[in-house]
Amino acid sequence: MKKLVTVLLLLLAWYFAGMNRQPYVMAAVLCGIIFVALSFVLTRILRRRLTADIPKQKNIIYKNTQAEFIVTATNKSRLPVNKYKLTLKMKYRGGNTATVKKLSGNACPKSDNDDNSAVVYFAAPYSGIIDAELTRLRVYDYFMIFSSSRKLRGKTGEVAVLPTPRKMNIKLPPFGTYTNEPVAESSFDKPGEDHSEIRLIREYREGDLTRHIHRNYSAKTEKLWVKEYQRENDFIFDMYIDSSCDHPLSTEDRDAFYEMVSAIIHNLMENDIILRIHYYNREKGGIVLHELSDPEKTDEFIILLLKADSFCSKEEFLNVCNIAAIQNAMILTTQLEWSFCGRPVYKFEKKNVCLELVNRYFDLT
Repeated sequence: MKKLVTVLLLLLAWYFAGMNRQPYVMAAVLCGIIFVALSFVLTRILRRRLTADIPKQKNIIYKNTQAEFIVTATNKSRLPVNKYKLTLKMKYRGGNTATVKKLSGNACPKSDNDDNSAVVYFAAPYSGIIDAELTRLRVYDYFMIFSSSRKLRGKTGEVAVLPTPRKMNIKLPPFGTYTNEPVAESSFDKPGEDHSEIRLIREYREGDLTRHIHRNYSAKTEKLWVKEYQRENDFIFDMYIDSSCDHPLSTEDRDAFYEMVSAIIHNLMENDIILRIHYYNREKGGIVLHELSDPEKTDEFIILLLKADSFCSKEEFLNVCNIAAIQNAMILTTQLEWSFCGRPVYKFEKKNVCLELVNRYFDLT
């Protein structure tokens, strides 16, 4: 519409200037026509000299939390770009529906070394991996009359959307020690003759007991170091994540499954235990073992699980999983079933999984 109005105004001005024999007005209109023509050509030139990309950064957010997605633009011309628009397509991995978002910004010449970036804010409603792709770039002239666009290829990125950690009420079995307090130092010289032995040495942190300070090593390095101990009766959970299913799972089904898995792992890791997690990895074509002993690395494992493309058919899972080995282990399934040592603990409902995780009492004894 702007193009048509601009052309009509220039033609009318030229016509009335000619009718009234106003050479100066006609010269001004002619300059306007030349300027409009240059603006049209300029958009084509800037379109070729402007590129956009998704930075290779760790985009990790929590579900239903407002977050930003940054796209960078590089202007290789000597003229600034007054305005550009980008089309960003975002789609959950394994899902069918894509969301299209528009980003706009301006780009200074490359010689200015300015940060030419555009930001879109969004809140992800489901857990999972979002694949993002820039599909089109549109450049405008300085008076926003003309624009020129081109398709973008290979400009992709991803966002890991984690479930929000939820506090559960879980009663653990009576065996094992479930406190995070330091173990008393052994009075024996040889490892293995007491219930604990030195596992590693780390730097002193506020709250550590002074009796665990390694005095010899601290004196040599002029830093405070403390001893950590390995309990012989550390309780190890073997957890199998059965991500097999009879039919393709929807984005909502996957979200409920990730909510259950994340909440259970987070709450188990709050205790003094070690989790040996077995899960299917399509890229490696089999069951992968991940040992989790540090609660602070729980989210790192959830990201690994999200990226593993772990959903498979029942037949694929049974071909690579030893069923006999999982009978006395903890099992989490895509049907939202939780079992432990051969007995069911609870079966969650997809619509109420978040409420059930928080409000119910789970007995593993």
